[in-house]
Amino acid sequence: MAELACSAVVFDCDGTLIDSEQTWLDLMAQLLAERKLRADQVSSMRGVTAAEAAARLAAVTGERKDELCKEIDRRYSEALTSITQPLPGVLELLSSLDDVVPTAVATNGRRADVEAMLGRVGVAKHMRHLLTIDEVECGKPEPDLYIRACAAMGHRPSVVVAFEDSAVGARAAHDAGCRVVGLGDEVPDELVVARATNLAGVRFDASRRTFTV
Repeated sequence: MAELACSAVVFDCDGTLIDSEQTWLDLMAQLLAERKLRADQVSSMRGVTAAEAAARLAAVTGERKDELCKEIDRRYSEALTSITQPLPGVLELLSSLDDVVPTAVATNGRRADVEAMLGRVGVAKHMRHLLTIDEVECGKPEPDLYIRACAAMGHRPSVVVAFEDSAVGARAAHDAGCRVVGLGDEVPDELVVARATNLAGVRFDASRRTFTV
């Protein structure tokens, strides 16, 4: 087990706090099937923005990228309304962080979607800061979201722990200078300082401001 001291924490949203990752992948699978494209391309869409997904599809199908992006945003927003619970261990861990260290969410999701989801599942009240694709020019895997999140919390990235479940997100956090805890097995070893199956396997000692993973 690893122990990580921290001054602040940033969480990814999709697949880390909420099981919206599968909702996104299901939508990508539908879009590929409707266009009779190979289903094995779904995994490459994990963690990317709607704009990037639209660009990749448009490059193959010849559709207009802006119209395809609007379709993806609309269909994803509709699909997200079915999510009413966070992932295992999330609320327990966030409760242990309350009033001890600042917390933030950094996500490639759109602000309206993310705010609605976090409020619906009971996560929003635990988060001091929310950084979304709407606040930056470049989403993950670029480090902009994490740089902005650390600045909002008033801490340099080197003392911030980031929780990520995708290679795209872990690359963003790592390149921003955060210490990354990888959730699941999709995050490359070279990007993480520790690994857990999910947040249910993470504990926070408030007296020491230390995670045990």
